[in-house]
Amino acid sequence: MSATLTAPPHADGLTATAGIPTPSTYRRRRAKVLAGLVLVVFALTVVIGRAGAEAELADPVAGHVVVSPGETLWDIAVETAPEGVDTRRQLESLRELNGLQGGHLDAWAVVLIPAR
Repeated sequence: MSATLTAPPHADGLTATAGIPTPSTYRRRRAKVLAGLVLVVFALTVVIGRAGAEAELADPVAGHVVVSPGETLWDIAVETAPEGVDTRRQLESLRELNGLQGGHLDAWAVVLIPAR
């Protein structure tokens, strides 16, 4: 009677004779990679969320105005400038907050008013 001897697997999941990883080794490696990816995605979500929250706080909005036909950005700046604030400064704040380049506005557009 001859007995077949096989070496037990090592702690790293490799068989002693062939050096080939076992299926359980592949599963553990995939689980580790998946856990690492989940952690990276979570960390990126937190970082992007905080950056977005800081950007929202940097541009507080006091309200909005709906543009009437024929109304210009200068007209809105004159109407909405707080007491003691120069109209030109209010105009620049309106442009920055709303991402506007020129003074032309479409009728019925919404213009955000910056908080002071």
